[in-house]
This record gives sequence, C-alpha cells and structure tokens, in this order.
Amino acid sequence: MTMHTSELSYNVEPLGRHWTISFCHTPHGSFDRRVDALRAAVRDADRVRRMGHRVTVVVARPKGADLAERVVQLAP
Repeated sequence: MTMHTSELSYNVEPLGRHWTISFCHTPHGSFDRRVDALRAAVRDADRVRRMGHRVTVVVARPKGADLAERVVQLAP
C-alpha cells in the first residue's frame, strides 16, 4: 500500500498585536508571544511529519525588524 505524502508549511506570522499560525492559507490560534506560536507550530508539524509528510515551519520576524524570515526544518 502506498501512502500519499505532501509538503506542508506552517507559517508563524504577526496578526495585529498577536501571533498566529497560518496553515493552508488560514490563520489558526492567537498567541501573545511569537515563541509560543513557534512552539505550537513545531509541535503540530512534528506530529504531521511522523505521519510521513514533509513539513517546514516558516517564522516571520517582528514588524520593523531588519531581518529575513526564518525557516525551520524538522529533523527526520
């Protein structure tokens, strides 16, 4: 039996004064701190990765920061 896999992306990004996780172009959750949104995204991304999918977590920098976004790839 062949299992279908896909490449999925979790995007941690600002939403007003809070942070959210966008998945499939839809925001999910509201977090006061970026680190809390990042932890939630990585936790769910790890769950999905264990089901056989390729997963990337993209983390936006705070608005006004002169830094590029960060891409976190989970270890196999």
